[in-house]
Amino acid sequence: MKRILIPVSCALLCLLTACSSAPKPQAPPPTEHQSLDRSARLAFAQGQYAQAATLYEAALEQALAEDAPGAIVDTRFNLALCQTYLGQYAAALTQVAQAEAERARRGLPGDPELQLLAGTIHYRAGEPGQAQEILDGLLRHSDPTGTTRAKAHFVAGLIAADDSTLGPLREHILALPSDADSNAQADRMELEGRLAGIEGDIDRALGLLDQVVILRGTERDYRGMVRALASAGAIAQQDGRLQAAGTYLLRAGRSAAQRGEPEARDWLARAQSLGIQTHDDALAGEAAAILNSLVD
Repeated sequence: MKRILIPVSCALLCLLTACSSAPKPQAPPPTEHQSLDRSARLAFAQGQYAQAATLYEAALEQALAEDAPGAIVDTRFNLALCQTYLGQYAAALTQVAQAEAERARRGLPGDPELQLLAGTIHYRAGEPGQAQEILDGLLRHSDPTGTTRAKAHFVAGLIAADDSTLGPLREHILALPSDADSNAQADRMELEGRLAGIEGDIDRALGLLDQVVILRGTERDYRGMVRALASAGAIAQQDGRLQAAGTYLLRAGRSAAQRGEPEARDWLARAQSLGIQTHDDALAGEAAAILNSLVD
């Protein structure tokens, strides 16, 4: 979701500075909301989602005090995203609903990104029907930007892959851009890997998902990285490649545990079980140690 992740273009700032020799007036100091927002973005970028959520809660209080509608909507969006990463789905949906209400009452334009976030939250919460309904509504309209539309197709593709519905999955893959940036490329490859797994081409599926893991890691999209690892683990396990499955799930759970993601326990427990089945004491022991270190 771009609201947290859009960086300031340092190159552009340098270019603008170089084009003029006249001294620039000193910028006013950042407001309290801007300072909190900056700290929250940094915490999010470092994978400290609980800390980011706390900072966004404080930033939201300040935005409300300032009665700044754009800041209120954006901060609720970012807080909802942090809560989603923490598995606090009901709280996240509340923030999205309140952001939509603020947008409507203040006469702000429609916001497809809020719809996309709502659909994603329902999907993450194990409510694919509600997620699909929101995403279908989003895709029926021409308003979303190319990036938002592509992400809607990606999440809808994940839903189709989970249900093993090949026709819709292929349609969503074809709707994704083939010559875009590495993030969009990883989205397409992830769905192609899921499709290959359903069709029984396990080597191709795992090869594609391995590439997705590398691309996501390079982009610091660690949530996407562990999702691909977990998918690879499930595919390998279904094919009877238990040791490979355990390794994938250990990597997914180990990474997710560092950021307090809710799926970490399940992935680690499955890795531990597979380690025991395959007599891989190192794998089972590492998974058990991480599980024991996690605080409820």
